[in-house]
Amino acid sequence: MSEHEPLLPVWDSEHASERYKRIHARTAKFLDSQITHRTVITLVAIDTTFVVIDLGYTFLSANCTIPSHESPQWLEVFSYLSLAITGLFLIEIPLNVWAFGLQFINPFGPIPHAWLHAFDAAIIITTFVLEVVLRGKERELASLLVILRLWRLVKVVGGVAVGAGELEEENAKLLAETRAELETTRKDLKDAKDEINFLRNRIDEVTASAHEPDH
Repeated sequence: MSEHEPLLPVWDSEHASERYKRIHARTAKFLDSQITHRTVITLVAIDTTFVVIDLGYTFLSANCTIPSHESPQWLEVFSYLSLAITGLFLIEIPLNVWAFGLQFINPFGPIPHAWLHAFDAAIIITTFVLEVVLRGKERELASLLVILRLWRLVKVVGGVAVGAGELEEENAKLLAETRAELETTRKDLKDAKDEINFLRNRIDEVTASAHEPDH
């Protein structure tokens, strides 16, 4: 019994390693799936709508004041929903880095649009910090009000850029898959032509042999 005991930790370690690799692969596949890209684009569009409504209400209000306790309840709901969406994007950042590596946000790495991912991560982190830490305090300092307004505009621009980047990445992926399928089809067609030519030559040889006179 004691002779087999040392094998148990090794088996557990291998089992844990295989499970980790399996979870890692599934996470990467899920994050890179079309359904995830479309969900991100949808959330970006919804979040951008909330921010534009908030900014529009702010700039159209008397004295250009930001939403306060006297503001409509739905505006506060939009604010918290926007914060919740930002929180989801904040969770996505470490998941992407874990699934695809640090090159995912390395502008000088091999991944296309890595600079956009890095820019998006910076916007999300800064937005979350400003919205959570400075929530309520912007009414006390006019400078914070200006910062929040400007950063909300940056957030809108970043959201549009991310949405466009997601669409471009999805289109690029589909184009690469189409090219790969076309290349495979061309190869299969060439192989089929070579096989047809080979069979024709064999048929010609057999036919020629059949017509040769017997000696």
